[in-house]
Amino acid sequence: MKTSFLITLATVLSIALLITFMIKREERSMSQLSARFIKLVQKFNSWQMMK
Repeated sequence: MKTSFLITLATVLSIALLITFMIKREERSMSQLSARFIKLVQKFNSWQMMK
């Protein structure tokens, strides 16, 4: 009884850690993507000004 509870607890904790890690990685890639998009928009704006 006690070992099955410990195994369940360890499994839940490892899944929670995995989800947290994946979310942090996803947020980082999303911020890189938005920064790249902002740079593209700024380049486009400066190109429009030059015309």
